[in-house]
Amino acid sequence: MLSLAAVLKKAKSASFALPLFTILILASFFVSCESFTPTGLAPGDRPPRFELPDLEGRMHTLKQYEGKGVLMNFWASWCAPCVEELPALQNLYTQLKDDGFTILAIGIDDDENALREFARQFSLSFPVLIDKSGTLSGKYRITGVPESFVVGRDGKLIMLPDPADNMPVVKIVGPRKWDTPNVVSRLRQLFD
Repeated sequence: MLSLAAVLKKAKSASFALPLFTILILASFFVSCESFTPTGLAPGDRPPRFELPDLEGRMHTLKQYEGKGVLMNFWASWCAPCVEELPALQNLYTQLKDDGFTILAIGIDDDENALREFARQFSLSFPVLIDKSGTLSGKYRITGVPESFVVGRDGKLIMLPDPADNMPVVKIVGPRKWDTPNVVSRLRQLFD
């Protein structure tokens, strides 16, 4: 049988433990919610800023494209799916460039000559930017290539139906058939 002192000790520790446990749970919740604070990658957020050179050495910033719809496509010359989608990206650009739309192809290759060769081979007429250091890829949390984002005329990220499965997304992971009539129509509607 427990003595009164032992019962009081257990009651004290239990009454202290419950509020402490509650405080720890709430604190961990708020700390974990911190990871959901705006990161620049949620719909309606302004995406991370950058300044990158193109293949001719001209500097580009996302801010200079405000007022246009922008498809940002992270890719690499060694990535077969990236190379597979380049013709569709070029065709999309050709169809929408006069409607206030552009594509920024952000190459993550260490080898600028490889990017240059692919741009020439596929007759890419949209800007091909070079993220040689990988800094921008890190800011956009690129986990593989190709990955794409769409930025509205207001300079904010847009959630759109993924061309592959119609699920609403901000970040499109993997190659897509960007030049299908359905995708072209959806993008045109976004930027009208």
